[in-house]
Amino acid sequence: MITATRFWAVLVLLPAPIFVGTDCHAQPTTLSKDGISLTLLSGETRPTKAIGIAAGKLTGEGISEPLPLDEIRQIRFSASALESKPAVVLHLLGGGKVFAKSVTVAGDQCQVETSLAGKLTIPLDQVRGMRLEPAAPNVVFDKTLAAPSADQDRLFIKIEDKVDSVAGIFKSLGDKEFQFELGGEIKSLPREKLFGVVVAQGSAEDDPTKAAITLRDGSLIAGEIDSLTAGKLTAKLPGGSPVEIPQEAIALLALRSSRLEFLSDLKPVAEEQRSIAFLDVPWQKDRSVQNRTLTLGQRTFEKGIGCHAECRLTFAADGKWDVLAAVIGIDAETMGKGDCIFIVLADGESVFSRRVKGTDAPQEIQVEIPRAKRVTLLVEAGAGLDLGDHADWCDVRFI
Repeated sequence: MITATRFWAVLVLLPAPIFVGTDCHAQPTTLSKDGISLTLLSGETRPTKAIGIAAGKLTGEGISEPLPLDEIRQIRFSASALESKPAVVLHLLGGGKVFAKSVTVAGDQCQVETSLAGKLTIPLDQVRGMRLEPAAPNVVFDKTLAAPSADQDRLFIKIEDKVDSVAGIFKSLGDKEFQFELGGEIKSLPREKLFGVVVAQGSAEDDPTKAAITLRDGSLIAGEIDSLTAGKLTAKLPGGSPVEIPQEAIALLALRSSRLEFLSDLKPVAEEQRSIAFLDVPWQKDRSVQNRTLTLGQRTFEKGIGCHAECRLTFAADGKWDVLAAVIGIDAETMGKGDCIFIVLADGESVFSRRVKGTDAPQEIQVEIPRAKRVTLLVEAGAGLDLGDHADWCDVRFI
């Protein structure tokens, strides 16, 4: 959702909180000597050393005119990652995650203290779950977190040398004890007995329109950006609570533009997969066909589609888009093998075709798909059957 002064984003935090203001005259913030990199919708990157955000636009050193946030894919800050050993991991709706030093819960509010973002107040209805022993594996907790109950919270309680779970109503978490309701009765136990909690979700659904803010410690927060000024990013959480994050805590600010849609975030309306020399190999979202990081040459990609020839994926474009852009190639996992043909169809008509070998460099493409209703990504085998045809459509997106 975009308004005159706010832009939904997912925040990844470094060691401090960020708030973005709406003062259109805010001065850009001076950054580290290595500067900042902006990536536009087209894939073009622009270096800068100081930026500010106000009234939905970005200004910066070397930028002649303010850039609407809707034209920016991401802002990468030159900050090294930090090793994180949190005492609590807070899982948020929308895939967010906060690494915290401490968490208390009272009156449906979580008071969270972080190393990078300072103190945050997060409504409990924006929390999917919390884990008070992050280093200890628990398969049942992970499965419950992936599919929470609609009716009751589930508390994971340590009993001697194992963890049991019970369905109830989570009431509070203090420094020394936690409370929950079980069978109409309020129970209290020492805090050290609580392994974690998965919060009932009711009818709540993750909002797929958010962008992401990634902090240097790996925390990921969804927020509505107001401004970036005076070294602070100001934002609002989905529930409306304000959050302020120091700029030096941020590693990456990924913006979800209304003018861009990643195909890996969409479900194909039709798909066909047929291998010639192997069993059929399923295509992957945001991973190579061997379920590894998408890698072309020395470049890695967070978004894209990995598939094996022959593969045909058709997506609904609904006449909304002008261009399909991507970086194509055969994944580096084949060690230079592979020979296939990348094809784009718009409403059944071929608008792009290129043969690619495993030894070729990554290739940037922008294909006009003027208001097509359906767009198909097709990979056909080249010479040598389909041996090593691990085709990657990296950063494939509608613009």
